[in-house]
Amino acid sequence: MHDVMLYEAKLWVDEPPRRKRKLEEAPPPPPPIVDYTTFSDSDEEDIDPVEREKYRKQVVESGGFDVDFFPAYGWLDQSGSTPSTVLLSKVGLHCYNFDKGTNLQFRSVQKANEAYACFTMYYITVEAMDPLYDSPVTFQTSVWDAATKSNESSRFITKVCRIKGTEKESSRWDHDAVDEFYKDDIAWLEDDALTGSDKLQYYEVKESEMRDNKEWLHLYAEVVMFSKWATDLSAYLPVKMKRVVVRTREDIESSMKLRSKNATFYMSFTACGGLQCRGIVRRTTDGRPQNMSFQVKCWTDN
Repeated sequence: MHDVMLYEAKLWVDEPPRRKRKLEEAPPPPPPIVDYTTFSDSDEEDIDPVEREKYRKQVVESGGFDVDFFPAYGWLDQSGSTPSTVLLSKVGLHCYNFDKGTNLQFRSVQKANEAYACFTMYYITVEAMDPLYDSPVTFQTSVWDAATKSNESSRFITKVCRIKGTEKESSRWDHDAVDEFYKDDIAWLEDDALTGSDKLQYYEVKESEMRDNKEWLHLYAEVVMFSKWATDLSAYLPVKMKRVVVRTREDIESSMKLRSKNATFYMSFTACGGLQCRGIVRRTTDGRPQNMSFQVKCWTDN
């Protein structure tokens, strides 16, 4: 699994990724990549073969989710419930609900592991609620906090979004399968976007539609702010959505553009406390189950 992660990283970038900033502080240098698949003779002598086999079996059989000990030579770390894992749990649930037509609700992070190899991969087990049956659900999501490439602040890619025990992990994210239309640099909405030659690609979301889709549009606003500050945002929630414009090249009715699998969302909102924000979320898929990418950019206008 670690080799696959390294391979994906090499496919994604040929240079070190730009990492998110914590508020306005300069980012720390990334830690070195360590190859845990090879050991010196002295290392081999110090490793309990029974322990190593137990660790290997847990990682392989659970896909990185159900690991109960973390030896020094392993490549997984335990992270638990943090602002990152809580937000990415909601992103994974949104991907699942979008694909399945369900409405699973986030309750808490049960456990979370993470691995670093030129990026951070999260393996999160979530307690969710299915309101249709009023029953708890154990949900698993694996989200890749990927390198940025197209002027975005952050890029999150879901690789696993499933009720525990129901689906196998999807294959790796296929960047080449994404429509070229969605690979240009992210930039704010042009002044004549809704009246210019490409006006049919755009749709300004009505207030009634913003209310009907409030939950996931507000999640997108939270993701937008997190891409800039990467911290606990509870003091800035809930937000008040002011305007949402969606752009897609999918040939569908204007009112259905919100449901496009591949679309760019331009949103303006006010965070709790009066902070004025603009944000972009570009949502794309590679056509494979459970795989969805979110490229995110944030501006503040205060």
